Order: sequence, then C-alpha cells, then structure tokens
Amino acid sequence: MPDSTSVAPSAAAPADDASASAPSSRADGYARGRATKQQIVIAAADAFGQKGFHGASLRAIAREAGVDHSTLLHHFGNKTALLVAVLEWHDAQMLPAEMPDVITPQYVADAFVATAERNKAQPGIVQLLSVMVAEAGHEGHPARESMQGRHDMITWLMSMVIRQARVSGAVTGDELSPEERAAVIVSMWDGMQIYDALHPGVLDVPAILRRELETAFGLA
Repeated sequence: MPDSTSVAPSAAAPADDASASAPSSRADGYARGRATKQQIVIAAADAFGQKGFHGASLRAIAREAGVDHSTLLHHFGNKTALLVAVLEWHDAQMLPAEMPDVITPQYVADAFVATAERNKAQPGIVQLLSVMVAEAGHEGHPARESMQGRHDMITWLMSMVIRQARVSGAVTGDELSPEERAAVIVSMWDGMQIYDALHPGVLDVPAILRRELETAFGLA
C-alpha cells in the first residue's frame, strides 16, 4: 500500500493545474473581450460613416458586428460612448507604426498632412467627426471632454514645434502666440473639412494644411 508521501503529489496535482489554468482563462477572456470590442467599433465606424450618428442604430451595429445588442451595451453602455470609441479608434489609425529617433518639424508637418490625406479617403467618418465637434461645443455634452482632449493634444504638439521655430529664429513677426497660432490652424483644418463635405473637391485640404504648417514651423 502506498504511504502518505506517495499519495500527496498525485492529490496535489489537480489543485496545481487548476491554479495554473485560472490566469490563462482570464487572459483568454480579456483577449476575447478586446476582440469583441474591436469588432463592434469597426462595425460602428462603418455605420456612422454611412448613416450618421442619428441614422445608425445600436441594434443594427450589433448585428453587423455579430454580437447581441446586450453585448454591445455591456461593452459601451450607450451610443455616445460608442461614438467616442470610434473616434479614438479613428485617431489611432493615424499613428505611425514606428516613431523616428528624432522628431523634426518636417516629420510633424508630414504626419498631419498624411492624416488629412487619409481623412480625405474617409469622408463619412470625417463628416461625423465634424458634426460631433460642433455638437460637443454645448456645455454638458457627453463627448465634450473627449473632443476637447483631442484638440488639446493636436494644438499642444503644433504649438511646441512653432515655439521651437521662433526660438531658433526660423519664424519671426507672428503676433499670435504659439498656442494661438496652433489653435487657428486646427480651427482652419476643421473648417476646411466641413467645407469640403459641402463642396467636394473645391479645396485641396492637405495641400493648404501643408502650406500653413510649413509657414508656422519655419519650413516654407
């Protein structure tokens, strides 16, 4: 008959296996959750781009994503939260795969112009973004903080490059502060995209944006 010491390892083995499998199961669950959220966001981006915020229904988005309506609500809660996630996803697509060791003014200008070029190829999402920016101007709008943060990030980066250009002497004579000049450029960019939605092809938005950035950055 085996003694207690020979029985112990086999008795302990199931507990060890169970404890080892728990983190793996949780990781698998998190991965599935992230994948599901990504499916929903991509489906919502397409729906919002084609039908607008008010025209697209959450149930239709859920069907397109291959999930239940309740699953969509579990991940996002409401339509506005889903829209914010779509806009964040859209912005994330604009980030370069790799960042250079040195970020030059030319690199920053090229990156913003490349974003404008990609926006040109996604008119539905850009029109939606323009509408959202305008609506978020109302105090208490649920997307206001997200839209402000988006603008703050862009203007901060632009103003930093503008300030460096002025310190180096590459740009002189601008009466606006770097922050004000950056805000003007961002406002102009938003406005041109709205105009382009109403009058497609009249303005070459990327080309005009490049000219404004290169002038402000001392690259012209």
